[in-house]
Amino acid sequence: MNSFKLVHWGKFYRPDLGGIESITESLAKGAAAQGHCVEVVCFGKPGTAYPLGLAKQPEQQQGVAVWRCPSKHTVASQPLSLRYLLRAWWQGRRAHCVHLHWPNYLAALPALLLPRRVALLLHWHSDVVNKGRLATLLAPLEQALLRRATVVVCTSPPYALASQALQTHQHKVQVVPLGVSPPVLPEVLPAEHNTPKNQALWGFIGQRRVVLAVGRLVPYKGLQVLLEAAQHLPENSCVVMVGAGPLHGELSQTIARLGLGSLVLLAGRVEDADLQQLFASAALFCLPSIDRAEAFGVVLLEAMAHGLPLVTSNIPGSGVPWVNAAGISGLHVPVGNAQALAQACTQVLGDPALHAALQAGARARYAALFTEARMVEGFERVYAEVVG
Repeated sequence: MNSFKLVHWGKFYRPDLGGIESITESLAKGAAAQGHCVEVVCFGKPGTAYPLGLAKQPEQQQGVAVWRCPSKHTVASQPLSLRYLLRAWWQGRRAHCVHLHWPNYLAALPALLLPRRVALLLHWHSDVVNKGRLATLLAPLEQALLRRATVVVCTSPPYALASQALQTHQHKVQVVPLGVSPPVLPEVLPAEHNTPKNQALWGFIGQRRVVLAVGRLVPYKGLQVLLEAAQHLPENSCVVMVGAGPLHGELSQTIARLGLGSLVLLAGRVEDADLQQLFASAALFCLPSIDRAEAFGVVLLEAMAHGLPLVTSNIPGSGVPWVNAAGISGLHVPVGNAQALAQACTQVLGDPALHAALQAGARARYAALFTEARMVEGFERVYAEVVG
């Protein structure tokens, strides 16, 4: 297709990365590689050293122009910034297509002011979940945004069908699964990689089989359930939780209360080289999330790309049970059931034939559905439709 101008409106961008942010980066770089003019408008975190605000020139990252706007306040996970509003509208009004990553209530305001000639792709990563009265108050704004959208792209069929917000907009909905790039393991780790934190991580693991969990330490991730399950795992195994977040203190207290200090490690944030080695050497990956705030589970794709069997919660209306095909790439367990979670993990760890079959199934499912290249190709088709 002919080249066009594409502007992503997201929350954060490299070096500030999370699940949605990594997808934004992949799509922005992918579109730039196709010859399109690509820009990203995002928030900047307080105290960071990168250029901020209404600068005359954006940052340049691998062919992508990044406009980063300072944000000093956050309400209910939503950064607030007047400069973001102005920059998003200014760049968006001159684009052929604006790609808005949702949830992002602040971006809904400039979206409603875009000229009608600008296509609006609403990337529905997740419903607004667990926001109580605030979600009710902002629901009219959300519906106005959906009416303005040219197309709504969901990440999985189950999530698209289960979303109450999308029920009257199904005619606009398309599904493009998320994707990640293939893993690249460093053959030789640099000398500076041998740090005290690194030594503590690998010293804790030793020769044991690792049940790996990666993600922010927040309530919907269900990590308390995994701690309860850890008491009943085989003796030659351990649990490593990678990530930071507000529940660190509470999880630490639970580990102490249950006497799990020798079995569970809260590793915090780790260097990428360590994380890749963990994915490559773990015995299985566990995602015990407890509600639809876990809409897809991008981290599952990284685990599958490494050939890790999965044990995940069977969350109604979430994309997680679709990503992890039961009996093919992993096992499902009832939401919040620590006993069932321990049994499933023990089954995978204790049955070599099952473990090998799930390894092969995880790799095959990743290659068939969840590569970065397939995701970029899928969005290229959607861009062609809406820009045309």
